[in-house]
Amino acid sequence: MKRKFIFILTCLFSTAVFAQVGNDEGNVSIDWSEDSTDITTIKDIIKVQQQVTNRNATEQHFNDVWGRRGYFNFSYNNTKLTPKETNYPNGLNGYVGEFKSDWGASIQYGRSYRLHKKPIANVALFNIDYTGIDLNVNHFKAEGTGDYKYNSSSKHTEKDDDGKTEEYYTIPWNMEKYEINYGMSLGPSLTLAPFNLLRGNGLHFIKINAFYHIGYNVSMIYSPNDKKLDANNDKVDGYNRDAYEAMESNLKMSWGHGMIQSFGVNLSWKAIGVAFEHRTGKIKYKAMNTSDFGKNEYEFTSTTNRISLQIRM
Repeated sequence: MKRKFIFILTCLFSTAVFAQVGNDEGNVSIDWSEDSTDITTIKDIIKVQQQVTNRNATEQHFNDVWGRRGYFNFSYNNTKLTPKETNYPNGLNGYVGEFKSDWGASIQYGRSYRLHKKPIANVALFNIDYTGIDLNVNHFKAEGTGDYKYNSSSKHTEKDDDGKTEEYYTIPWNMEKYEINYGMSLGPSLTLAPFNLLRGNGLHFIKINAFYHIGYNVSMIYSPNDKKLDANNDKVDGYNRDAYEAMESNLKMSWGHGMIQSFGVNLSWKAIGVAFEHRTGKIKYKAMNTSDFGKNEYEFTSTTNRISLQIRM
């Protein structure tokens, strides 16, 4: 009897325990005060991706704005050659004056190198410019009045290294002249993009550049032979046949070199621009044919104003 009573109590206790467990599993406890703001949604992912895309597009846009560091200029020149001395004989009973070109053209190619990685306030950028190609051609009409521009019988004297006096023909400076010069230059420049703080993306590409360059150039002056311009001919008194024949087909060319400096401004939008440049330098010329024209040097100041169509690359 005692054993049956203990068995019944044990069964009742077990049933109560299992019933309590089952009841606990059916009741889920939720903490409604839990912070749910850290949950990432699809909307959040799209928003972040949009921000990254916009930032990359803006960065690429301004990379384009500040790109195109190379430049190619096609220019129209206006050039003057002014002699240092007023006593250079012109080969026609007078002295050399100032020569002014009636036309001229040039081609330049160069590149700008940044002095700092990022533009200041995204508006100003300092550079060093190197112009590796600066090729110019200028034309000068024949100078003087009348039919004759030189006299082949005109001569001058020079002293050689031994102090001996020699006689040479005078360079016919008054004849028609073609000047060809080639130079290279280096110098600082400042580029401004004044509209970069505005919203209009097209305006961002408008840039103003100011520069100062210094360099060196080599120049040649060539006068085509034209015997009709020789005042020493068989129709005048005192005709010197030997001098006439010696100068008739002689090489009338001089060459020189010297320092140059220039400054100017240009305005560009994307790949197209216009520019103005003032260029000046001193060049000492000497005849190519020293055996006939001597070894004297003739110093001129070369002054050129250029208006250019610019291609940015």
